[in-house]
Amino acid sequence: MASLFQSAQTKKWEFVFDCYVNGKRKQVRRRGYKTKREANDELVRLQNEVQAVEYVGISHKTVGEFMEYWLVNVRKHECEETSYYNNALYLKNHIIPGLGKYKLQQLSPVLCQKFVNDMHQKGYARNTIDRVCTLIKLALDSAIDYKYIKVNHMRKVKLPKAQKKEMRIWTLSQANHFLHFVKNKRYYCVYALALMTGMRQGEILGLRWKDINFDKKIITVRQTLTHYGKCLKSGAKTTSSERIISLPDQLISILKKQQNEYMAFKLQVDPFIDLDLVVYNLKNGGSLFPANLTKTYIKDVKQSGLPHIPFHSLRHTHATMLIEKNVNVKVISERLGHSKIGVTLDVYSHVLPSMQQDVAHKLDEIINL
Repeated sequence: MASLFQSAQTKKWEFVFDCYVNGKRKQVRRRGYKTKREANDELVRLQNEVQAVEYVGISHKTVGEFMEYWLVNVRKHECEETSYYNNALYLKNHIIPGLGKYKLQQLSPVLCQKFVNDMHQKGYARNTIDRVCTLIKLALDSAIDYKYIKVNHMRKVKLPKAQKKEMRIWTLSQANHFLHFVKNKRYYCVYALALMTGMRQGEILGLRWKDINFDKKIITVRQTLTHYGKCLKSGAKTTSSERIISLPDQLISILKKQQNEYMAFKLQVDPFIDLDLVVYNLKNGGSLFPANLTKTYIKDVKQSGLPHIPFHSLRHTHATMLIEKNVNVKVISERLGHSKIGVTLDVYSHVLPSMQQDVAHKLDEIINL
């Protein structure tokens, strides 16, 4: 039953009607229409939405309130722990400051695009903006399911054009110089693993002695330490990241020396947390906090006199050195744990021009005109 009438006080038209939404009885009321026709048209539209199960009532819930609820009660149960940790940071550092105060029903294409543009103007990487927007899109999809909003405006935004950053790596001589310089440093074994296997930081910090077969000269990547250092995770970054890596003899010598130090440390410390880790902290043998490694790495690079490159670029340096030595790209791709050889070729395309020149020289040697 619907009632359409003119307010005695404001002289404007309003209406009210009862309906059932999700099995619950609700009263829908709207005010402030200038004409009876305008009010009646809106009344019919809302009744049709209710009939088609498309009705969305007025809600004062903000983006921040909803996303905090959604992150804990929905997102947490459908993603990995590391992803959840990152999502919580995106919400705290970007989404709440930028959109948190707005009501869900205030969101518009203009407001959502402004949020993206503001992040870009502040200098955030395109990948960061993409991940933040993806999180918002997923949350707003749920908000539609909960009947808080009708449209996910974040799905219409345009992201800034992706710009490929120049990869910072060391030359072969620089890599050798660094390994010689850090030979007696705390994390010599870590740096050697990064430069001689191409393993990721989390893979190195999660490496166990039982994952190393000295007789066969191989490492099996089976476990990673999360980048915030709170837990060891079985498996690798992706399915293809679970892999076997062959070891050069020089690295085997470094690892055996590390193992001797580990066994001696194990006997000296009580209590000792036995996680079987190749790289351990000097307090109780437990896992190493990644931030501490990063701080020391920055200091070691500075003292070595080499230009600074991120720790992850040691992996890039490893791959580039192999490509320049004409190692089969398929083998390199498997060594790095890439899902497809195309990923390897795309990431290390900066090496290809020099390789193309080598091909030209070889053709001159092969063909006689």
